[in-house]
Amino acid sequence: MKISATLVIIASLILSPLLKAEDLVIGESLGKLVYASQIKGTDGTERADSLRAAFISPAIGEYLKAHKSEIALTEKESDSLIASYNAVRACKPEIGLAELKPPFDKLFAQMIGGGAKAQRFIYLNHGRGRLLFQQAGVEAFDATRNLILDLEKKGKFKFNNQDDRSLALAYWTTQDHGSFLLPDPGTENALKLDTLLTKCPSS
Repeated sequence: MKISATLVIIASLILSPLLKAEDLVIGESLGKLVYASQIKGTDGTERADSLRAAFISPAIGEYLKAHKSEIALTEKESDSLIASYNAVRACKPEIGLAELKPPFDKLFAQMIGGGAKAQRFIYLNHGRGRLLFQQAGVEAFDATRNLILDLEKKGKFKFNNQDDRSLALAYWTTQDHGSFLLPDPGTENALKLDTLLTKCPSS
């Protein structure tokens, strides 16, 4: 038992600095400390995604939650999206819109329309700018970057390491998005709900 206890003490002395190194505080997010052990990867895409998830996404989430009433899809907007989806399925079967199961209902409309309204809200309130076409939908690219920098300035998140900050922000600052980055279409056209779905030809 004495040998075992001694080995435990020795192991603790050896491993303690390593455990502390892994748990170094690398910043703050919404007033909570963020530790190195919470972040995946040492560099590259995995670490960048993990840093954004720990620092930037919570700050944007809190911001959008504070404006929930301005972003939420109205009953009329939801019904319009559902009707548009079903109309496009009927008039343009060649584009492959299937009958969804569960169907394209109010919940599905909220996911798509609510996301677009959130992006338009960011676009209108944070300097407008270019849009980024993504598989999950169009993003208010420049406006989101402006929002993120504003949230950082307000202390919603803080990086202790400049390399981590640069890696997390690279998506909006140095990453090449090629032809997916679209010019500013102007307030009359950007991220409007009636542009989310392909239109049926006028009868």
